[in-house]
Amino acid sequence: MSGADTAVRKPDLWIFLNVLILGGVGLMILLSASALQANLDLDDPYFYARRQAVFSVAGIVGFFVIARFSPGALRKLALPSMLVALGLLLLVFVPGIGRSVASSRDSFHRWIDLGFFSFQPSEFAKVALVLYVSSMLLDRKGQFEQFSLKELLRSFILVGSVLAAILLEPQYGTTLTLISVISILIYVAGFPVLRLLLLGLSLLPILAMLLVMWEYRFERFQVWLDPYEYRYAGGYQLVTAFRAFGEGGWFGQELASGFGHRYLTFGHTDFVLALFSEDFGFLGVAVLLGLYLSLLWRSIILLRRQKNEYLFLLGASAITILFLQVVVNLCVVTGLIPTTGISLPFVSYGGSSLIVSYALCGLIWQATALPEDAIPVRKPRKVVSVSKSDSMETEPATTQASPAAPEPSPGPATRNATSARRNESEKPLPAGRAIKL
Repeated sequence: MSGADTAVRKPDLWIFLNVLILGGVGLMILLSASALQANLDLDDPYFYARRQAVFSVAGIVGFFVIARFSPGALRKLALPSMLVALGLLLLVFVPGIGRSVASSRDSFHRWIDLGFFSFQPSEFAKVALVLYVSSMLLDRKGQFEQFSLKELLRSFILVGSVLAAILLEPQYGTTLTLISVISILIYVAGFPVLRLLLLGLSLLPILAMLLVMWEYRFERFQVWLDPYEYRYAGGYQLVTAFRAFGEGGWFGQELASGFGHRYLTFGHTDFVLALFSEDFGFLGVAVLLGLYLSLLWRSIILLRRQKNEYLFLLGASAITILFLQVVVNLCVVTGLIPTTGISLPFVSYGGSSLIVSYALCGLIWQATALPEDAIPVRKPRKVVSVSKSDSMETEPATTQASPAAPEPSPGPATRNATSARRNESEKPLPAGRAIKL
């Protein structure tokens, strides 16, 4: 083990504060977005916000727990966590344990119901994938030039099993997001770009076939092409979100009083950004995105200085999966990509999503902890000494001089006076004469 692995590392305070601020702002946004819906459905405007606050406490605990694990302990947890994630994903199909929701033609198996609490195993599979793929790629380091696609696919048998279980729930959007994260990790680990590109192209026919297999997914694609044609059916949420963005304008309007709050169904989940924009306007959305970008920027700066290769891969995967969700959710609610069930981290309602968002940030906090000598610091300003005689000689130069005849060459007395002044200026300055620039 290298010295970089055993050195005492200092976690970054700004990342921790940024996560807490994001969690607090997200809770405030959810309270405004869900109050009207909760009052109509449950006669309690604080129902969803109160539950989200409980999930936030659990998430913060998870943040500290996962951040306390050493890199070696996290690597040991990689394989067991993947096996547990695969088992939980299979349990959603077991009657009496898994809870499903049926639409007009399809049935969705996405939750495990424990009576007092239900959760989505696919959310916790994200953390397991981050741990496992990072560990596996580190084991293959230095072998990628001779590493065939066949060997790569063989190494991903367990990963493929987890992705297949998520796809069968079905969760098409989550599966594509995780495939994107894994592809980025393989690239970061040094796998040849051309081979990776060929592998991606070979998967396109399979993804297109999966799009046609599930009728609801193909309908969402048609709705995305022209949501106003289906505004009273599949395009209802998207069209209502468009109106909410428009009515919010730059500065928003009275809280929980807009069109979107009254008519956007389940707006406090995946489409919460539209209701937030209606309340706080584009200025509020810009502030929220600024918080995300601040966390991303600081994490990348520190991660680039990380010498522990496993922590680097771990941090890169956690950052990618967290911020890819932000980008996908933003694109969905603005109609840039077809609708998919990707929540907005720290803002959308849901205990599983919130706890996992905190856990991913705990991994980022762990991965960006550096030895004190590697933490970037701001360089102090230079101190320049300026003598009084120099300032007196340069001061007249700032005034505009009138044209004058050439001065005659100095005589002996003038040269002696000039030499005396020069010797005087070369004496050391008294204390307190330094000027900071």
